[in-house]
Amino acid sequence: MSWALFALGSTVAFAVVSALDKIIIQRHTPNAWTFISMVGFTQLLLAVVVLPWVSWSGYGSWDVAVGYASGLTSGAYLVLMFWVMGRQDVSRVIPVTSTYPIFVAILAALLLDETIGALAWVGVLITVVGASLMSLGPTARTSDRGRGELLAFGLLILASLGFGLSQFLSKVVAEDMDVWTLLMWRALGGGTACIMPTIRPRALGDLIDTLRRPMSVGLVLFTEGALVFIALLLMLAAIYSGPVSLASTIMASRPIFVFALGILLSLGASRVLDEPLEKRIIAVKLAAIALTVGGVIVITLA
Repeated sequence: MSWALFALGSTVAFAVVSALDKIIIQRHTPNAWTFISMVGFTQLLLAVVVLPWVSWSGYGSWDVAVGYASGLTSGAYLVLMFWVMGRQDVSRVIPVTSTYPIFVAILAALLLDETIGALAWVGVLITVVGASLMSLGPTARTSDRGRGELLAFGLLILASLGFGLSQFLSKVVAEDMDVWTLLMWRALGGGTACIMPTIRPRALGDLIDTLRRPMSVGLVLFTEGALVFIALLLMLAAIYSGPVSLASTIMASRPIFVFALGILLSLGASRVLDEPLEKRIIAVKLAAIALTVGGVIVITLA
């Protein structure tokens, strides 16, 4: 069960990253596109950092292509998620992107011959229902309702599909590629996917202005560099040592931790995050959390 501990550690680390990402987008960058661009360059820097541990022999072009594609699809997930996060509360964004285990489970069952029992499938569905309820439940923000809410939900489902595909591709190549080499190719693909949509004159000007702010640069490097590096290592350790569908579902419990952090960081005078604290909204979110946790427990014990 070491894979379960790795998956849980990755979940907690990514929850902290999600909360910090929202703070940076909201307070330290002019817009989400600037943050996405900075994330892309941080990913490329991460690829350089792990170069001393990368192996350049024993892999074919197919392995390299799959490893790079896992990064591209992960980067697409980040682009869509951060764009929506710039407009919605982080506790409403993360649950929808956490529905990716359903895509991972389907791909793993069809192409990797992993056995998913009926009870585990029930757990996956419960987790997805809980995540969707948290995102589509009542909100205090007018901008989160109506057509904008449906558009955001659709984009986040696409993001979830992208991350699920990334997890699946990582599992496919994990049998032939060591973790450091896979991490490098994932970082290169993720950096490419994040930088390409932001290559525009105005976006470049915003990026240059933000790079002149040491606090903004430091926060991005700490969050998307150091913390993401730790979270990715734990995630890949879980993927390498256990069934990808079940490990991914445990990691989908991130909304629980994001919700708790959102409440803590929205209390007090500073209100670093501005999550709504109305009783009705919190009650719906708690119900969604109960479903999510229940689904994860079912899957783990199945």
